Amino acid sequence: MKIKFNENEKTIEIKDGLKQQYFLIKMSLVFTLINSILFPVFVLDEKQLKWMGFIWIILGITCTGILIYQLLKKTASEKLNLSDITKLTEKQLFGRKRFSLKLKNGKFRDLMEMKKESDIIEMKKLFEEVGIKTT
Repeated sequence: MKIKFNENEKTIEIKDGLKQQYFLIKMSLVFTLINSILFPVFVLDEKQLKWMGFIWIILGITCTGILIYQLLKKTASEKLNLSDITKLTEKQLFGRKRFSLKLKNGKFRDLMEMKKESDIIEMKKLFEEVGIKTT
């Protein structure tokens, strides 16, 4: 991952390929949602619709929930203004540290490729120099 601070524009540029990954996730969720609507209507007969249709309804509701969460709470912007960033958050999940930037609009920008301890230290140092709080 490459994180750069642009002093002229007061922005942080993050190049990690997250935009393409989020696009593919969203497209996959949309296709699954469409399939969960069309498959029970056109393919299943009366007997199958009772139990298999229930599975497709659960799948459609789950995809809708995840898609709404992705649209409302996550962002994959590669260029962020310093004025938009509230803080750097750190979470422990299954023994791995996960970092994300919390924005003023309530969305989070995940920092995915932080695997080495040296990358983590370098990133924290950069954000401290810029004036972003770390929690």
